[in-house]
Amino acid sequence: MIGAAQARDIVLMEHGIILAIVGMSAWGGLVRYIMLRKSKPFIEELKACFLQIVVSCFTGMLVSIFVLSRDASDDRLMIVAGLGGVFAGPLLTLVGRKIAGFIDNYTPTSK
Repeated sequence: MIGAAQARDIVLMEHGIILAIVGMSAWGGLVRYIMLRKSKPFIEELKACFLQIVVSCFTGMLVSIFVLSRDASDDRLMIVAGLGGVFAGPLLTLVGRKIAGFIDNYTPTSK
């Protein structure tokens, strides 16, 4: 079981675990690309696939850090990393809406 109580724990984590998280996230991004694939010229498809994998790796890492803070097992961590890669677009849209709603409703306090 991997646990991360502080940011230092995540930075000092084993490299194999980090590579496994990135690999599962990238695999999720590849799956997402295949699901949404459209017929385009090869170079455009290659670029779109690469961009989807980059975004999926970013989102998979964010979700994995959240799961690590909850002391999840290794299996759950890998599953969440893969799902974070597949659902990168919807997750980022959801988080963006939450942040935008918070900013819109925020009222500064005067002292």
